[in-house]
Amino acid sequence: MVSLSTLRPRTSGRFSALMELYERNYMLVRVLAPALREATGTRLSAVEGELPLEMRDIEHGRYTTTFRLTYRLSSRDACGREGREPDLAIRLYHDARTCEVMSGLLPGETGEERRVRDLDEGHRLNRFLNRWLDYCLERGHGFEGARRRARPSPSARPDRDADDVLDADERRGGG
Repeated sequence: MVSLSTLRPRTSGRFSALMELYERNYMLVRVLAPALREATGTRLSAVEGELPLEMRDIEHGRYTTTFRLTYRLSSRDACGREGREPDLAIRLYHDARTCEVMSGLLPGETGEERRVRDLDEGHRLNRFLNRWLDYCLERGHGFEGARRRARPSPSARPDRDADDVLDADERRGGG
């Protein structure tokens, strides 16, 4: 007799973990840029003592918003390329309340940017996004409508998490 557990695809655990990561990334992006649905052009978040965080190439669809997120390092590097690293293409799915990295160049990588092609690569890029968004929020970054925090001490914990902010936003009619 064949056990049903042996018939399950071997990727099911990895897929569900990736979907949870998409949901957490959605919440973090909503905290970083609450007015993203109305944003156009290029937006810059400048925090004293930190690299400027840039959101650019913002495009809106009926149920999605796509943009690039990067640090603005310099205008051009020695090879004539714009100084942007990491440089991630990100898509938010407002109806599903998820966010994924479509492609990107991670710090220290050379050559072409990575595109999400399989679960492992998707998990790697989206885990990087999750950690980076959390770091940016801790450092005080935020775009229009964001509640900026003073830079916390290393032992301090934020008094509100992404769920609290999203719940308050929904009560006001945001979404």
